[in-house]
Amino acid sequence: MLNSLFSFILAIGILVFLHEYGHYAVARYFGVRVIRFSVGFGKPIFKWLNPKTQVEWTIGWIPLGGYVRMLDERDPESIELAGGSTEGAFNQKPVWHRIAVVAAGPIANLLVAIVLYSVLAFSQESQLANGLTTPSRTSVAAELGIQNGDRVQSVNGIETPDWSRFTWEVLSARLFREDLNLNLDQGGTVRSVKLDAERLTALEFAPDLPAQLGFRPFEGEVRVRQVTEGSAANKAGLASGDVLKQVDGAQVMNSGHFTDVIRNSAGKIVTIQIIRNSLPMQVQVTPDLIKGPAGEPQGRIGVALAGDLMIEKVEPSFFSSIATGVDKTIEISVFSLAAMGSMLTGDLSWKNLSGPVTIASAAGESSSLGILPFLGFLAMVSVSLGILNLLPIPVLDGGHLMYYFAELIRGKPLGEAWQQMGQRVGLVLVGLMTCLAFFNDLQRLL
Repeated sequence: MLNSLFSFILAIGILVFLHEYGHYAVARYFGVRVIRFSVGFGKPIFKWLNPKTQVEWTIGWIPLGGYVRMLDERDPESIELAGGSTEGAFNQKPVWHRIAVVAAGPIANLLVAIVLYSVLAFSQESQLANGLTTPSRTSVAAELGIQNGDRVQSVNGIETPDWSRFTWEVLSARLFREDLNLNLDQGGTVRSVKLDAERLTALEFAPDLPAQLGFRPFEGEVRVRQVTEGSAANKAGLASGDVLKQVDGAQVMNSGHFTDVIRNSAGKIVTIQIIRNSLPMQVQVTPDLIKGPAGEPQGRIGVALAGDLMIEKVEPSFFSSIATGVDKTIEISVFSLAAMGSMLTGDLSWKNLSGPVTIASAAGESSSLGILPFLGFLAMVSVSLGILNLLPIPVLDGGHLMYYFAELIRGKPLGEAWQQMGQRVGLVLVGLMTCLAFFNDLQRLL
């Protein structure tokens, strides 16, 4: 809990600082008088006045955002803080200067994401191969004729050199309601299979979508990773490290195959051939009867499995890593916008919208895995922060940009009354989105 909270505050603090520094740097470049730079809202727990620039740097006690306060003739308090002078007021600057200042924040987040994804690409020494294992007999993958060892060459014409890319393209096809066209290589023999968009979009949009379809990474030997104390497996003598060779006379193709046999054998004696310390052995286990997700009877023996996955070495270059960083940032930006659009049309559930609690949990999980996973988390949130702020909603950066582009077209600013009404509408929309995100967080916790 404490790790998640600390990681969340650290991540949001870094990304908010960089976002606001984008506004700050461009504002200073164009001669706008900056009064305060704040990370966080509410009463300051820290503040420092730069004697040279006269900018007050503060940290607020609510770590959910930040702001750069600039001198503006429409804000009497800012004029008072500036000593009564209106020189360098933001609203006095040409419209293109104001557009640049406002756009600089989201652009800073996107640039940060490019850098982070480039670092991750350059640091990558290995990747999970895109080989497929034998699917469950009742899965969509089995219907498509997927065989053990199939390598996915491409999805919808886009090359998939590793499992991560394959997963991404399957999710993209689901999001954009496209047919799923796979080119597969089985020992030099290439064939194509197709899944209609209608069947694909009937499935829930989630990171485990390939698994929902029956696509799982190729596995070598399947081992017992952990045995639950007092379980059927524990009573039968199975132990951590055992290699599973056969189950009821059939070769264990992968962990999914073994799990399927156990699930369908509740209350029946199952014979399992194993290898322990290089010696062949046989054990018999009777799976316990439990209820499945829909109340159906299932068997369980209480083991966690681990297959030997196919890992390949990679040697990325400096320039290819930068290209990967740019491509990844663009893809996730488009993906985020498309996901928001699908929520508005009802194609995606609003349950996919996450709030601070979910983000904090993800921050804690990524930081516990090491610096590189945490950088990946930072990159993802940085893209989301940049794209969210570009939405044309008043009170967000995108809403201000909408006003300034309207000013370019009209040749004069929008009326103050219209802008104030837009701000109120924007506050309501952002408030509703925030409440929905918190509600989804609570639902996940419960």
